[in-house]
Amino acid sequence: MPEPGKAAWFRKNIAGPEPEDRGRRSLSFVRALIEDNDYNRRYKLPGRFEAVKYVTIHNTAEPFSARQERDRVDSRRDNASVSFHFAVDEREAVQILPLDIHGWHAGDGAEGPGNTQSFGIEICRSQCRGPADWQYRRSEENAEILACALLRHFKLTAADLRMHQDWSGKYCPHRILEENRFESFRARIAERLAGKPDSEERKVLRGLAGK
Repeated sequence: MPEPGKAAWFRKNIAGPEPEDRGRRSLSFVRALIEDNDYNRRYKLPGRFEAVKYVTIHNTAEPFSARQERDRVDSRRDNASVSFHFAVDEREAVQILPLDIHGWHAGDGAEGPGNTQSFGIEICRSQCRGPADWQYRRSEENAEILACALLRHFKLTAADLRMHQDWSGKYCPHRILEENRFESFRARIAERLAGKPDSEERKVLRGLAGK
């Protein structure tokens, strides 16, 4: 499959070789909320959760890092209502919205449960293919840790995981859907939830608790 132009540029100019310690993974939690300004309050910070019942999984359909995705949300000025809670890449889980505010990420409207009752996780690097594919694979592995921590923190279960597609029909998360892997993704998170948090998940849980 030919790489999209943006991903090919990314691979040539930014993506490095896979680290030698490919068997090890380290995930950092970063709280970098978008700015609290008039524009963001109108288009990206719609209001408080009345209830949190789900965690929704997305792919960004871009090659960018989690911090770049955060900055893209913060700097948008196109009058589109778009926001999500977390972006996760091969190194970091970046929190973008406060945990008591719902976002605009599910495409099911102002009263839809995807927008109003779920956290949105964007898995980054989903246009990284070929030599850069490892960056997407690690991003997805880190998304499993983040999703598990969110479910555990808010006393939800793996049955409460959703795809963007479940809410609006959009073909998202496209990399997971391409390979028909959502149920295996869910099963790995259920297995994690059945055990005690490992050191990587504990870092995320501390971040969610504001520690």
